[in-house]
Amino acid sequence: MSEVMILADGRILAHNITPVMAQVLAELNPADEAMNQRAMQKNTLKHELPN
Repeated sequence: MSEVMILADGRILAHNITPVMAQVLAELNPADEAMNQRAMQKNTLKHELPN
């Protein structure tokens, strides 16, 4: 379950988000470098990891 809080000053606090949700939040605040980095992460499934 993702948790998102948008504060009155426009800051976005998020917890336990997927890369897809990070992409949505990065669109809302493109100046947030940390969110942009999270949006770029690949959503890798456990069985896709190399041995």
